[in-house]
Amino acid sequence: MAYGESGSAPLPAIRDEVLELHAAITDEESRLGLMRIFNLVCDLVAVHLQETNGNVEAFAQHRQGQIWMFLRAECLVDGVLDRDRLRYVTGREVQAGRMTEDDPLRRYALGDDSAFDGLMAAPPPQKRTRH
Repeated sequence: MAYGESGSAPLPAIRDEVLELHAAITDEESRLGLMRIFNLVCDLVAVHLQETNGNVEAFAQHRQGQIWMFLRAECLVDGVLDRDRLRYVTGREVQAGRMTEDDPLRRYALGDDSAFDGLMAAPPPQKRTRH
């Protein structure tokens, strides 16, 4: 079964649960622990997709978007993105090796308003067909 097909791993439900917990948690250490759990689940899904010839590339892009969403949520102050907080959070992620210095979210945090332009112009990955 390919990623995104009916019956595949319920990543949207897991993501929603993680988002709910992420919003309720107020300390950084607990949020990092929650992200480790999310990444573990994603690693398992990725292995399953590799073994079943699923669309690993589409899943990787989706996973990256989810991670950015979690990091962005951590940087909201009264519903508005706090760029100073985003700089801190992405710096923490770079220092821990979970993000590269040239990651678009990191570049945006450092003031590059065009950091996501290349991603917006890229066509979506084609869905693989199963035989």
